[in-house]
Amino acid sequence: MPQKEKLQIEIEVPSKKIRVSHVHCPNGHNLCDPSVKINDFPSIRLKLKNKMGEEGFLYLDPVYGSFQNREEGIQIAADEVVDAFCPECGVSLTSPDETCQLCASPMFLLHLPKGGIIEGCLKKGCYFHRMKIVDAEEQIARLFENHTLESYL
Repeated sequence: MPQKEKLQIEIEVPSKKIRVSHVHCPNGHNLCDPSVKINDFPSIRLKLKNKMGEEGFLYLDPVYGSFQNREEGIQIAADEVVDAFCPECGVSLTSPDETCQLCASPMFLLHLPKGGIIEGCLKKGCYFHRMKIVDAEEQIARLFENHTLESYL
């Protein structure tokens, strides 16, 4: 039997066309904060620690590709790399496997429902980010199980 080829499918999503409304830490805590709205939607709240050891919060713009983020209780210098944590349980949100493709800084990793993720650079001023909505292996399995492209939709 011939060896199966692994394919990677990428879809470009135009800026400001998707809003993240459900995102959580690896332990399942909801990171959406309805008390702080950006673009009229609940923000995504992360706990940050800067190189001086100061802690505060970052409220991420939930509109993918929009960067109207807000800092609270922390000073972050330009080009400074910070650490990110879940504000509920304190688990690190730093991706163990990924670094920024633009500046080689660490990336944060947030979990979406049904296996998707959002990754973003932890360096202030670098706006590299990406969203993986579905797991590729799951999609391939779905295609072979149902034998139709409609299984993707």
